[in-house]
Amino acid sequence: MKEKSKQIIGLLLALSAIAAVLMVEQFIKPGYALKSAAKLACFGGTIIAYSLVSGNRITEVICLRRLKKNVRPLLLAVLFCFFGMGLAFMLFRSQLDLKNIRDNLMAKENLTRENCLFVFTYIIIVNSFLEEAFFRGFIAQLLANRRLSVLLSALLFALYHIGIVSGWFNPLIFIICIAGLALVGLFLQWLAGHFGSIAASWIAHGSANIAINIIGALLIFEIL
Repeated sequence: MKEKSKQIIGLLLALSAIAAVLMVEQFIKPGYALKSAAKLACFGGTIIAYSLVSGNRITEVICLRRLKKNVRPLLLAVLFCFFGMGLAFMLFRSQLDLKNIRDNLMAKENLTRENCLFVFTYIIIVNSFLEEAFFRGFIAQLLANRRLSVLLSALLFALYHIGIVSGWFNPLIFIICIAGLALVGLFLQWLAGHFGSIAASWIAHGSANIAINIIGALLIFEIL
């Protein structure tokens, strides 16, 4: 199969997977376990399908390799992601409707005080890897034009999260949030490229999720 045909098939698979996941979240609205299973099936199935079509190993499709270079700077990136999320929350806290976000998490995401520890652990470890494999690994390598692929990956990463954070913020904060997610996507892509593996962006993504989930836990237990 020609390279251009592989790229077209890969792009169609990627867009279909994102559309399917958003449809499940916005219209079917199952419990968190079923929603996560659907996302795993859509994103993971797309990666496997493209691996079969392209003839490349899954580890190559998602750019999962041993980390190159000195990994000590990765610690700085991890700290930046963790404390950066906390700082962003503090800066915009006065603009946030914390009660609305709490109610949204408990109703839309089906989070409770009993299951939040399991859900947050899944988000930090499994979900962050799945998103890195799909966006920073698979999509970022789809097109012949590397810069266009990276921009497409960051844009789709931000747009994908619209379905998750919709209803959390007022319109201005929502737009800032989506723009911020696109910049986060570009930063994570830079990490993956710099260290030669999505393992680097996965670790940083997980650290950002730790900060976000700490805030989420504080909201659920009504400490904030």
